[in-house]
Amino acid sequence: MTTDRHRLIADALGRSPRTILEIDDGYDFEVAIVDDDWVFRFPRRSAVEEALELEIVLLPALAPALSVDVPSFEHVSRNPLFVGYRLIRGEPLVDEDADGVRAFLEALHALDPSGLPVERPDWVEAYRDQCAEFERLVLPFLDKDRRVQAKRLFGDAETLVDFEPALLHADLGPEHLLVRDGRLAGVIDWGDTRLGDPALDYAWLLNGPFADWDVDPDLRRRARFYHRLAPWYETHYGLFTNQPAHIERGLAGIRDRL
Repeated sequence: MTTDRHRLIADALGRSPRTILEIDDGYDFEVAIVDDDWVFRFPRRSAVEEALELEIVLLPALAPALSVDVPSFEHVSRNPLFVGYRLIRGEPLVDEDADGVRAFLEALHALDPSGLPVERPDWVEAYRDQCAEFERLVLPFLDKDRRVQAKRLFGDAETLVDFEPALLHADLGPEHLLVRDGRLAGVIDWGDTRLGDPALDYAWLLNGPFADWDVDPDLRRRARFYHRLAPWYETHYGLFTNQPAHIERGLAGIRDRL
């Protein structure tokens, strides 16, 4: 993190920070944990700024309706754009608090999105286009047999229909679900929020810690599609940013889930 960003943090707090722990593994943001009390997030590129602007508007509207903590931005700068909020304490979810996680999902998906500035994509078209991009850039890294399997997976984008659109977090992995004292305590990183298929929010949960949940069979089917597609995003990101570690990790995940 640059000296300029250290200065921006100090200006926001009105004092020099005692400690800054830099978290540099996110796709879209550089993150600093300051004095074990504050989180500051800086967009990595201009394309991410729109997602942060969404969070600035969205989170105050969501917070009262949810039983978990979400970031409350106490510092918002727009020149340059960055935010700061009190650290939500917790560890990434492993398999704790199944009931609490399910209750969070049901509350989120029941929210009325009217008036919220969230994207409302043509769902099948969006996934059709995304899979075409993966086929163009990532597929050449796979052997012949796996390319055949991948094309079958991409074809399943056409089956993402017949659901009631809901407000989604759209990036619910363990690192965004924070557990404290065995209970789901906070949910962070809301920049991908959109209106769409609720199965997307179940993708990791049904294919990881809570495989035994009783859910609609078609929701489970669609959740499996999203789970299988997830490592393609990491590979694509690694290619886009020239980071071999992301490419290799993503390719390993693709091979495992095909």
